[in-house]
Amino acid sequence: MKRLFPRQKYIRIFLALCILFSLVSIPFVYVISRQFSTYAMKQIDKSNQTEVVHAQENSQFVFKKMIGYGLNMYQDKSIQRWLTDKTETPEHQVDAMKAAANYTTTEPFIDNIYLFNMRSEHAINLKFGITSFAGFSDQTMLDIVKQPRKSYLNFLIYETNGQKKLALVIPTVPSGQLSFGYLVMLLDMDLLQQYLLKDNRSTGTRSFILNRDGQVMLGSGETADLYAELSKKSGQGTGSFAQTYDGELWSVQYAQIEPQGWIIYQIAKYDQILADFNSFRNKMLTFAASFVVLLLVILFWNSRRTYKPFSQLADQLEMKFGLQLKSQSNEGPREEYKVIRYGIEMLASQVDKMDTSMREHKSVIKLEYLRQWIVQGKLIAPVEQYLREQTALFEGDGLHLCVIRINEYSLFEDQYNFASRKLMKYAIGNIAEEIMNRHRHSVSVDLGGDHLALLISGSDMPMDKLVEILDDVSKQIGKWTRIGVTIAASGVHAFGDDLRGIYNHIYELTMLKFISGEDKIYLEQDFEAYMERVQPLPDEQLLEELIKRVRMGKAEEVTSSLDEIFGHMQTMHYADSKFQLSLILYTLFKTFNKLPSVENVEGIESILERFDTLGGVKGWLAQELLAIIDDLSNKKGSSRRDEIVTEIVEYVKTHLHDPLLTIDEISEHVSLSTRYIRQLFKEVYETTLSDYIMEERINRVKTLLETTDWTVTDIGERSGFQTKSNFFTTFKKATGMTPSQYRDIG
Repeated sequence: MKRLFPRQKYIRIFLALCILFSLVSIPFVYVISRQFSTYAMKQIDKSNQTEVVHAQENSQFVFKKMIGYGLNMYQDKSIQRWLTDKTETPEHQVDAMKAAANYTTTEPFIDNIYLFNMRSEHAINLKFGITSFAGFSDQTMLDIVKQPRKSYLNFLIYETNGQKKLALVIPTVPSGQLSFGYLVMLLDMDLLQQYLLKDNRSTGTRSFILNRDGQVMLGSGETADLYAELSKKSGQGTGSFAQTYDGELWSVQYAQIEPQGWIIYQIAKYDQILADFNSFRNKMLTFAASFVVLLLVILFWNSRRTYKPFSQLADQLEMKFGLQLKSQSNEGPREEYKVIRYGIEMLASQVDKMDTSMREHKSVIKLEYLRQWIVQGKLIAPVEQYLREQTALFEGDGLHLCVIRINEYSLFEDQYNFASRKLMKYAIGNIAEEIMNRHRHSVSVDLGGDHLALLISGSDMPMDKLVEILDDVSKQIGKWTRIGVTIAASGVHAFGDDLRGIYNHIYELTMLKFISGEDKIYLEQDFEAYMERVQPLPDEQLLEELIKRVRMGKAEEVTSSLDEIFGHMQTMHYADSKFQLSLILYTLFKTFNKLPSVENVEGIESILERFDTLGGVKGWLAQELLAIIDDLSNKKGSSRRDEIVTEIVEYVKTHLHDPLLTIDEISEHVSLSTRYIRQLFKEVYETTLSDYIMEERINRVKTLLETTDWTVTDIGERSGFQTKSNFFTTFKKATGMTPSQYRDIG
C-alpha cells in the first residue's frame, strides 16, 4: 500500500491539494454559473426592452422628420407654383425639379419624389423627368393619389412593378377633399431597415415593424402568420411576452410608434440564448479546471522556490548573451553565481553604450536644428530654447556665418564616393571647430554639396582677428586632408536676422576666387568691389540656354549657342571681350563646379594669349563643354546611378524644411538635367521625386506631432510647407485627418 504513495512529502501534499481543489471548486463554479444564467436572462430581457425603446424613439424621430421634410418641400414656392399651374410652363417645370432635387440631396432616406398636377394632368418623376398621366411609369401610385384618404399624414405600403415601396402622400385632408396637386415622397426601405432594425439571423435575433393589422411595414415578410399572432397579443405602449411558433419558443419585445400607430418588434430564440448560457457554463467549468491546475502547478513550483529563481535568472542571462556566459560545469550554485555576476556586468556595459548612443543622438538633433535655422532663415521658440541649452552660440550678442567651400569639387567627387565625401567633410568641420573653439565657440554644419557652414558666436572679435583665425583654418585643412578650400565670412549679425539670405550671400562670396585668383578669406566688402566692375552680358538668356543644353547633352546645340554668344563679343573691344569671357567662365564654373583647363583668372589670360582670334577661344571653350557633357554622361552610367540617387535623397532630407526646395535646385546640385533625375529617381524608387519629397514631409510632420509639443503652425513651417492652408489640406489628403486630430489619436 505504501508503494502507492510517493516518498517525497511535497509531492503527497501536492496530490492532496489536487483532490481538495477539485471537490470544492468544480461544484462551486457549476452553482455560480446557473445563478448567473438566471440573472443574465433577466438582464437580457431588460436590455432587449431598452433596445426596443431606443429603436422606437429613433423610428418616431425619423418618421416625424420625414413628414416635416415633406411638408417643407410641399410648401416650397417653386413646387407650389407648378402644382397649381393650369397649363404646363417649362420654366415652372425646371424650377420645381431643381427645388425637389435640392431637398433629396440633403436627405439620404429619400429614394425618389413624385409631383402630380391634377389640373394639367402631368406628373414629375424626379429620376426620369416630366410626363403626362397617361405615360407616367408608376400608375399604381397615380391611382392612389386620385382616391380620397381619411388618414392624415400616414405612410403607406404599396406594390408596383413587383417591388414594395414606402410612401407619404401630401397633402392628405381627413375630409377626403381632393387637391390641385400632390407631392409623393418615396423612402429607401433598405436604408431605413439598416438604420432602424436589428436583424441578426446567426444569433436568432430579428426586428421588424408591423401596423395594427399585422401587415409588415419594414422588415422581412417571410412569416406572415407569426406576425398576425404577434399583432393580436400586443397592447398599447411597450411590453414583452413569450411566443411559441413552429415548435420554438421566442422572447418578444415590442413598442408602439406614434403617430403612425405602428409597432416595432424585436424577437429572439430562447433556445439560442440557452445554448449560449450552456456554452458559457462549460467554459466557466473549463476555466475553473484550468485555474485549479495552474494553481497547483504554482504550488508545486513554490515548493522548490529556494533554488529555482537563481537558475531561471542564469538561464535568461545565457539566452540574452549567448555562449560567452555558459560555465564549464552546470553543477552547484557557484557556477550560476558566476553566470549572474558576468551577466550583470555585461548589462551594465550595455547601459553605458546606450548612454553614449543617446549623447550622440543629441548631437544629431542639434545639427538638424542648426541646419533648419540656416536653410529657413529664422528660429521658432522650441528650437531656439533647445539650441540655447545644447550650444554656446547664444552667449554673445550676435554671430558670424562662414562658408568653407571645397576647391575643384568635381575632382573631389571623382576621387571619393558618397560615403567617403561625407567623412572628409566631417573631418574638415572638426578641424575648423577645433581651431575656432580656442577663441570663440563655433559649430560646423554640413549642408550638402561642395561646402560647409560654420557658425561662430560673439560680436566683440575684430574682423582682422577673425580673418587671421580663418586663414589658419584653411591652412590646417590643407595640411591634414590635402584638400584646398575657399573661406568667406560675414560680419556680425543678430540672432533674429534672415540667416538664409546671409548664407546665400556668403556662399556666393566663395566664388570670387575664380574671378580674382586670390587665395584669401573673402569678406562682404569684396563682393561690393566686384559688383562695381560687373557689366551684364548683352543677352543673359543666351548663357542660360547654353547651360541648359550642356546639361541635356546636346552637343550640336551647344555649338550653336557658342556661335551666338561669340557673335555678340565680336562687336566689343578687346578688354571688354576679355572681361565678358571671364564672366562667362565664372558662371560655367559655378554651375558645373569645374572647367578642365581653368582654375582662376590668370588661366583666362594665358588662354587669350594663346589664341589670336575669338574663333580660337570659341573652339577651345567648345572642347571644354564637350568634356563636361562626357563627364555628365558618365554620371548617368549604371555604376553611378545608385550613388546619384543616394546623393539626391541625402540632399532632400537635408533641405526638407526649406519651403523653396525644388527639383531644379536638386538638379543643379548634382549637375544633371531635371528630366534625367526625375526619370532616374522613378526607376530606382518606383515613385516620382515630387511625391517622395511630399511623403517625407508628411512623415516628418507625423514624427514632430508624436514627439514634440510644438504648435501645429510651427511644425508645418519646419517641415517645408509655405502656408498654413496648404499644410492642412495636404496633410488631411494624405492621412484623412487634420494635424490636431492626428496628434490627439497618437
